Amino acid sequence: MIPSTVTDEVTPDRTTHAFPKIFTMAADQGIRTFEVRMVEAKRFPVVEASAWDRMKRYGAEFGIDFTAVSPGLFKVDLHSDLLRFHTAELLTMSLELAERLEVGRLITFGVERSPLDAESDFGRVVDLIGEAVDVAAARGFDVLLENIPGSWADTGENCLRILEGVGRSSFGYVWDTGNLYEAEARHFRTSYELLRPHIRDVHLKDGSIVDGRMVWQRFGTGETDIAGQVETLRRDGYTGSLTVEAKCEPHEDEDFIESVGYLNGLLAVPAGV
Repeated sequence: MIPSTVTDEVTPDRTTHAFPKIFTMAADQGIRTFEVRMVEAKRFPVVEASAWDRMKRYGAEFGIDFTAVSPGLFKVDLHSDLLRFHTAELLTMSLELAERLEVGRLITFGVERSPLDAESDFGRVVDLIGEAVDVAAARGFDVLLENIPGSWADTGENCLRILEGVGRSSFGYVWDTGNLYEAEARHFRTSYELLRPHIRDVHLKDGSIVDGRMVWQRFGTGETDIAGQVETLRRDGYTGSLTVEAKCEPHEDEDFIESVGYLNGLLAVPAGV
C-alpha cells in the first residue's frame, strides 16, 4: 500500500509559498504521491495561473507523483443553475488540466441532495454520472466516486446503487470511511463488504461525532478505526493508495505529521501480527 495525501491536507498555508512547504513536509514523512484538490487558495481546476505553475514546478523539483484530481464535480444538486456548468465546462477543463499533469484519474461526488428531489430522480443521477464517465473514458480516464454526507452517494448502500447503476469498467470507488462514518455512524465493516469489489482508492481520516456533528481528529484518536481499516485492506490484498486526510479544526501542521506517523507505525507491523 502506498501512503499518499492531498494538496490541502498537509498544512493550512495557502500562500504563494505553500507548495515548497507542503512537499517538504510530505517528503519528510516519506510521501511523494498526491491528489490535487486545492491549488493554493482555489480549488482545481479554477485556479490562478501562477499558482498552477508553482505547483507544477515544485512538484517536478520534489519528484511528486500526481495520481488523481478532485474538482468537486457534482457537488451541486439537480436543481441548481450550476449543474450544466459541472457537466460541461468543469468536466472538460478538469480533464484538460489533468492531462497536463499526466494524471489518469478524476474523482467525482454523487450529486448533492435537495428537498426538491424525488426518489425517481435517482435515474437522472445515474445518467449524469454515467455520461461524465463516458466523456472521461474517451480521453483515457478512470472516474472514482467519493462518498460524502448530503449527497446521493452518502451511505454504503447508496454508493453501491450508483456504482452498479452506472456500471462502467472505468468507474470505481474511493473508500472514505470518515465520510461514511459521518453519514452512517456505524463501524466500517458493513459498508466495506458491500463496496470492496469497487474500491480503487482509499481516503483515511479519523474523527468522532460530538453533539451531533463530525469532529475530525488525528489518526488513532477517533472512532473510525484507522488500524482496523489498514488491517482489513492488507488482509484482502489491497495495494493502492492510502490517502491521508489529516486536517482537524483548527488545522495545524502537526495534524499531518502525527497522523502519518501513526499510519507508518501500522504499516511497519508485519502482516498477521
